[in-house]
Amino acid sequence: MKLFDFIKVLFNNPSEYSEIPPGEKRKQYFMCNRRFAIQFPMQANALQHLKINQAAVVDFWQRFMRKQYKYTPKWLYTKGVKKAQKTKEKKLNVSDNLIKEYCKQYKIDKKSVVDALEFFPTKMIAELKEFEKLINQK
Repeated sequence: MKLFDFIKVLFNNPSEYSEIPPGEKRKQYFMCNRRFAIQFPMQANALQHLKINQAAVVDFWQRFMRKQYKYTPKWLYTKGVKKAQKTKEKKLNVSDNLIKEYCKQYKIDKKSVVDALEFFPTKMIAELKEFEKLINQK
């Protein structure tokens, strides 16, 4: 069973959750504890000892979360690095490859360009678009 299938069962289907064997719960322990630590860091920290019964910890999380939430909470689903990068590129309308080429051409570090895009977005985007035109002429 994959993580998000397990989490969906954990929140939405208590009868199906009771049928999950302890081995599957132990397998999902680490990622569940990590996900729930987003909202409940103190509880997750208390439940991460090496010799703790991992299946019992997952059972605790199930009871604890079912009391607090009727459905799977939205904070549980966080964007990964790749998705965040794609949305950032769409927002700026500048590709990462263009920024790398710009950095290589002018011998500057990428962090400087990213900072310039953050603090002076219109000027930097205009400069990158001009640079893109120059590259395409070659």
